[in-house]
Amino acid sequence: MDLLRFDLNLLLCFDAIYRHQRLSAAADELNLTQPAVSAALKRLRAHFDNPLFVRTSRGMRPTPFSDGIAPKIAQVLEVLKGVDLSSEFTPASTTINFRVYINDVGMIVAMPQVLAHLREHAPHARLTIVDLRPDEVVESLDSGNIDLAIGYFLGMPNWARQQNLRTTRYVCMVAGHHPEIRDSLSLEQFLRCRHAMYVNSGSQYYAMEQALAERGLTRDVILHVPRFSALPFLVAQADLIATVPEDLGTLFSRLLDVRIFTPPLELANFQIHQYWHERLHAEPAYRWLRQVVYDKTSGLPVARRAD
Repeated sequence: MDLLRFDLNLLLCFDAIYRHQRLSAAADELNLTQPAVSAALKRLRAHFDNPLFVRTSRGMRPTPFSDGIAPKIAQVLEVLKGVDLSSEFTPASTTINFRVYINDVGMIVAMPQVLAHLREHAPHARLTIVDLRPDEVVESLDSGNIDLAIGYFLGMPNWARQQNLRTTRYVCMVAGHHPEIRDSLSLEQFLRCRHAMYVNSGSQYYAMEQALAERGLTRDVILHVPRFSALPFLVAQADLIATVPEDLGTLFSRLLDVRIFTPPLELANFQIHQYWHERLHAEPAYRWLRQVVYDKTSGLPVARRAD
């Protein structure tokens, strides 16, 4: 069948005539006039080169050819009726592999809660954390390589849907045994001490550098690392200061001998969002995942700072 030339509405007429075996009844069901149904039957006969239905005293009786194609046409129509219905999603039985980008801070802080929820409510689902540079995230969302991106990004394109998960801030982290910083952190101490800093391609964590530049100040950065999660371990064993997201400081202040302080100069808060492509916006499975991420990340605890 050449679908480019065939009017699929004719299949509706065939199916109605086959079931009712009367043109008038088929016309009533389709909300058409009887002449319109007769015209449709004429076109069907020409296409299939078969009478299809023969008028008898008991109505329009199907030919053997019609009996042969009727089940196939009914099946096609059933499939077409369900095309615009959303596929049912059941977390308990899904085997979907969710592909997510999240940096190492979020992976350590938020993903354990998300994974625990999946294990309980979607035990057959899988979660893949995709390793990307921050400047690769937009392209990966657009190409479908990832289903969700979680973090702090600037300049997301218009097609990217987004939701704010939490508003957070920066803290300064130092070793518990730091030789100079004890119960408070002054600007003079901050500028005098040595620093460790997260640096990665496409990174947008330069709030401290901007704040210092606005005041004509600089700091002595002696260590650059490409992973936020490495900073607490390095700081805990050295006389360094690291300016990190509050969530990271909260977690590691409980695990390591480090303390966290309010930065000695004002830094703007920033928002952690989740981003997804428009094509996944209405899909039940991904809506469910986004709700899980929102519930688990928006309820994370707030840091207790030393000052």
